[in-house]
Amino acid sequence: MNAETVELVLANRQFVWGLIARGFAEEPDRAFAEIIASEHAFEEIALVEDEWSTDMAALFNAAVARLGGSPKETVESLEAEADELARAREDYTRIFVGPNTLLASPWETMHTTGKRVLFHRDVLSVRDAYRQAGFLPERYRHVADDSIGLECDFMAKLAADALTAFQEGEAERCQDRLLQSLTFLTDHLLRWIDSLADAVETHYPDTFYAAFARFVVVWCYRDEALLNRLLGSCEGSA
Repeated sequence: MNAETVELVLANRQFVWGLIARGFAEEPDRAFAEIIASEHAFEEIALVEDEWSTDMAALFNAAVARLGGSPKETVESLEAEADELARAREDYTRIFVGPNTLLASPWETMHTTGKRVLFHRDVLSVRDAYRQAGFLPERYRHVADDSIGLECDFMAKLAADALTAFQEGEAERCQDRLLQSLTFLTDHLLRWIDSLADAVETHYPDTFYAAFARFVVVWCYRDEALLNRLLGSCEGSA
């Protein structure tokens, strides 16, 4: 890939990971609904549609539809969208917050160990990855580091810094961020994102999050392939 292509791909990764992180971090609001249904978002997803991810756009479209959004809104669609958004907000609480038992646990170690225990010792490897990259959640002593929201936010921060490093001509820093991204993706997210998506689809079908989680699965595998191609491409950046 030439420098122009690399920068385009890095910017695309920053946008998509940022969107995913926001989607899992908290309940959706009007601003999120507008961003995910924007023409820009659809264009960004179209950029990564290829032989590895031919169904990515369809999955993304399905998720957006469950928020009532579309690239071109009409006055008639606004009321329906408001209803869908309100439903998605309720779904976020019952899927990821409670107070009832969370049937699709949003924490990595509950999927990888099969034990319903927060702050399992295995979570320390997630915290170490954050620390080694220079990031720690603000409330890391009180919030389990292995939540889907925090792990995706970490990937978004790494993607953002990789782009900044490339634009500033810091090839080594760019490579470091890409390698940290690939390592975290393979050591953590790819070990449980399928399980999370399966659980959401099983227990909360027909929700925005069922479609969104399945889209994220495809994106994670696509990103793994993309990172392997990107590593080494930061050389010669301007």
